[in-house]
Amino acid sequence: MNNEYAWVWWVVEGIGGITFLLIVWGILIEPFWNVWASHKQGQADLQRAKNEQQIQIAEAQSRLDAAELNKKAAIIEAEAVAAQVRAIGTELTQHDLYLKWQWIKMMEDCHNESGGATTIYVPTEANIPVLEATRMDSERNRLINRLQKRIEEEKKS
Repeated sequence: MNNEYAWVWWVVEGIGGITFLLIVWGILIEPFWNVWASHKQGQADLQRAKNEQQIQIAEAQSRLDAAELNKKAAIIEAEAVAAQVRAIGTELTQHDLYLKWQWIKMMEDCHNESGGATTIYVPTEANIPVLEATRMDSERNRLINRLQKRIEEEKKS
């Protein structure tokens, strides 16, 4: 009878052993395991936070580097534009025929757009326009003289 049911004894001992191990685990080992696991989780969270911080620092540094390069590029472009303006200014002060040609072309364009009713002021050597005050007075005087002549002619007729 002992040999027939020996396997039962082994099963009971196995279940008892497993139960004993679970009790020992729950009482003695699990508290230490929880502390160790929390410590490892904290280390992992800290490492993750450090990595995210390093990523943010790298992104900020790249934005700063890009801004610095953009600033340098803008300065170089401004210097190039300034050099072009100086060169054009020097040439135009020495050779003002181009400016006079542009002025005349602009006046022609204005004349064509307005249908021919444009007054053109021609610059003198000092770029002071010749005013039309005397022309207007002479035209007014001619008109007055014509009207007076007509009136006199009508009186005579």
